[in-house]
Amino acid sequence: EGTILGIPSIALSQAFGPATRANPSYDTAEAHAPEVIRTLLKEGIPAGILVNVNFPDRPPRDVQGIAVTAQGRRDQNLMRIEARQDGRGNAYYWIGFERRVFGTVPGSDLRALDEGRISVTPLRLDMTDEPFMTRLAQVFEEK
Repeated sequence: EGTILGIPSIALSQAFGPATRANPSYDTAEAHAPEVIRTLLKEGIPAGILVNVNFPDRPPRDVQGIAVTAQGRRDQNLMRIEARQDGRGNAYYWIGFERRVFGTVPGSDLRALDEGRISVTPLRLDMTDEPFMTRLAQVFEEK
């Protein structure tokens, strides 16, 4: 929301695994986030960009540095969708992924986390595909 409103925005996430799911340790984010945030704000975040920062599932002293990464993709075969009910009894669906090691792409946020590094990923909110938009405009003009 902040990025949409023109506010420089940073999303922070703490990774966890099967052993830490019930009680993720936020010590790593707590120890490293201030310096990461200071660095990002000093550099400046361009308009329309959200910086996504992920902290690995390990103690702060075991972090292997910081990697500037591309957004990774999880194996869709690991996706799990659970039907749930909220506090008012309304149905909703929880979408998640199995937490197990699988092949990750070099340079991705997922690989950085697997390697114990903090991942910093700049994300663009405008995902409009300009060439396809132009093509579609021509197609629909013809109708």
